Amino acid sequence: MRVRYRLVTYTTSPAADQQDMERLFHELWNVRQRTMLPAGEWRPQTDVYETPEHLIVKMELAGVPEDAIEITLYADHVVVTGTREESFPSEEPGGRADRRLAFHEAQIHYGPFRSEVRLPKPVDSERVSATLESGFLVISLPRAGA
Repeated sequence: MRVRYRLVTYTTSPAADQQDMERLFHELWNVRQRTMLPAGEWRPQTDVYETPEHLIVKMELAGVPEDAIEITLYADHVVVTGTREESFPSEEPGGRADRRLAFHEAQIHYGPFRSEVRLPKPVDSERVSATLESGFLVISLPRAGA
């Protein structure tokens, strides 16, 4: 799976005050992303965890084809965007054409999605890999220097 890397160079010196300000910004940004996404956009459920050599981002994307997913790696975060298309049967069991659907529950998100994950540690952008298997996108980000 293709992963695009962009090096962002606008960060300033890592003084303690600056690090505190960046941490606060990222905390506020994450709250904003969970609560104020643009209309129609949703955020897939995501796990982020570490192994001794890697950071792993695991995202639930059932029903999303690989070619509908774009992964962009920045110096301190990874962004995953894409679209899950709606698909409903054109005929009811027994052959009658559906003219109207009557939902009894609607919990699956469709349409465009975006997930931005802050990386707590530097990663080696040359060795990042991503796979989509059984409805889960798994991005393996080797730690820098590991």
